[in-house]
Amino acid sequence: MTTHLWVLSVALGVTALINWGAVLRGEYALERLTKPLVVLLLGGLAWSLSWEGAAPGSPPLLPVLLALGFSLVGDVALLTATETRFLVGVGAFFVAHVAYIWAVLETPTQPGFPWWLLGAVPVAVLLFVLFGRAIVRGAGEQRGPVFIYQLALLTLLLVAAWKGDWLVILGCFTFVVSDTVLGHDRFVHERRWAPIVVIVTYHVAQTLIVVGLFR
Repeated sequence: MTTHLWVLSVALGVTALINWGAVLRGEYALERLTKPLVVLLLGGLAWSLSWEGAAPGSPPLLPVLLALGFSLVGDVALLTATETRFLVGVGAFFVAHVAYIWAVLETPTQPGFPWWLLGAVPVAVLLFVLFGRAIVRGAGEQRGPVFIYQLALLTLLLVAAWKGDWLVILGCFTFVVSDTVLGHDRFVHERRWAPIVVIVTYHVAQTLIVVGLFR
């Protein structure tokens, strides 16, 4: 690993930790500054990994940068989650997931039977039955966009499982966990611990996906 990759990785980790601390302490100004910065650093990490020569079978850089770019838009929109800004955030992250699906589809499928997919299908169904339906019902007038968003997110998980890279699968599953907690907290039952769980799993998910695609 070259020096600038080390610097980016350390900066990413430190910024994420500062952001998590800000969420825990309710320091909104610091949270608003560091949350978008984490995604910007992830974009720099993705570019650096690709520029240095990604592993054979890695996807083009464009869809990954698109996914991170729209994630950044979603992050900024959700910093103040009014109804309008929430819908903007949902739309931005929907596009981000479509871009990630594009990126994952550009990677080679692992040889052999897709055992990961065999396990991911019941997991996706179970998550929707246990949590997804309640989130959609609780979303009220926003149920349409929320349901379509859930389909995009679960499709990303299933596509990753079909391709069979365990690190990307883990990242996508962690993304599902993050957004499930977020949706359940917003529309079903608010919990004090939800914000920190959402942000930690979100940053871990994005990092696992980016590293998994280019490592």
